Amino acid sequence: MLDQAFEQVYTKFKLHFYQQIFSKFENREATLTTVESFCMEVILALGQPTIAEFSKLMNLSTPNASYKINNLVKKGYLKKVQSSADKREYHLVPTQKYIDYYNISYAYLQEVVDRAKHRFSPEDLQKLEQMLHIVSDELMPEIPLPSRASAPAEG
Repeated sequence: MLDQAFEQVYTKFKLHFYQQIFSKFENREATLTTVESFCMEVILALGQPTIAEFSKLMNLSTPNASYKINNLVKKGYLKKVQSSADKREYHLVPTQKYIDYYNISYAYLQEVVDRAKHRFSPEDLQKLEQMLHIVSDELMPEIPLPSRASAPAEG
């Protein structure tokens, strides 16, 4: 039953995101392909990775990753920022255009969290937070994420 509960919550978040994205297509052209959307989600989750870090996680060759990145830069969803430590490296930084797109999904996440804060006791919320940290940190070690304190913002 726990597996079904996890799947149901995950599916509802995905479906809400897709509903919001498709409802926007009536007013504008869809400019991100599905693969580009996945790439942007990975870049955002990695917290301004280098091109090499992105290509390694995605199991892409550097030229293939660069091609995808350059398309995202041309479309205005991503910028490459030269590293101050190593001038040969560039960090991938989502633009405000992408953050606005992403916030469609993040806003619903925040809405669900706010509802949980009203529905559950502080003790239950603390326990839920502890359990989610354990799931993320201990039970999903294959996907390391940089620590992030708050909502995404343009860097």
